Amino acid sequence: MPVTFIGDVHGWSERLDRVLAQAEGDLVFVGDLVDRGPDARGVLTRVSTLCVQGRARCLMGNHEYALLRSLGAEVVALPPDPDFFEAWRDGFGGSAVLASYGVEDADGLRTALGPLIDWLALLPWVLEGSEAGRRWIAVHAGLSEDLPLEAQLDQLRAGWRAAEYPPESLFSKSRRYTVPRDLPRGCCIVSGHTPMGACFVSEHRILCDTSGGLRGRQLSAVIWPEGRVITG
Repeated sequence: MPVTFIGDVHGWSERLDRVLAQAEGDLVFVGDLVDRGPDARGVLTRVSTLCVQGRARCLMGNHEYALLRSLGAEVVALPPDPDFFEAWRDGFGGSAVLASYGVEDADGLRTALGPLIDWLALLPWVLEGSEAGRRWIAVHAGLSEDLPLEAQLDQLRAGWRAAEYPPESLFSKSRRYTVPRDLPRGCCIVSGHTPMGACFVSEHRILCDTSGGLRGRQLSAVIWPEGRVITG
C-alpha cells in the first residue's frame, strides 16, 4: 500500500481537492492545515473527517501549534495566551482563519471551532510507518542531525508534555536537508514547513511543501515509496 505525503495546505481547499483526486493509498498530512489561505474551515472539516474515518493521518504543524497556544486547549492542559493570539493573527496569517469562520476574536473562534480544538490539540508530533521493507518518519520541520534518532522520537511522541520552546521540530528552517547521523539504512525523513520551488525526493529525505500558503502556488504531494510527485 503506497503512502501519499501531502504538503502544507494552509487553507486552500481547491488545491487540496485536486491533490486528493490524484492521491494513492494512505494519506499523511505533514501539518499546517490553517492560516493564509481563504478556506481554513473547509480544509479542517475535510481533513478531520478523513482522519476520523481512518483514511488519513495528520501531523501537528507550527501553525496549528500557534493557533492552539493562542486559544488554549483543555484536553492537553494548555491555557489560552492573548498575547500569542495577536502574534498568530498578525504574523502567522491567522486573520484568514478568523475570516473563514466569520468571527473577529479568540472567543468567537474558540466557539466556532468547537470540538475541532481537541482534535487539533491531539494531533501527533511525529508519524511513523513502513512499506516494502522501508521505514518512514514524518515530522513537520524535520529532525536534528546532531541528536540520536530515538531520543528525538521519544520527545516528539510526548508532544506537549515534553515540548521545548519553541519546538524546533515544528519551527526550524535549518533542518531542510538534515537527517540524524544514526538514521538507519532504508529510513526516510519526511517533512513540509519550508517552501520549495519543487518537492525534494531522495532515499533519506522528502520535502513536500511547495506553496507556503501563498497565492499563485501549487500544493504538492509525494507518493511513497515510488517517489512520484503530484500537484494541484
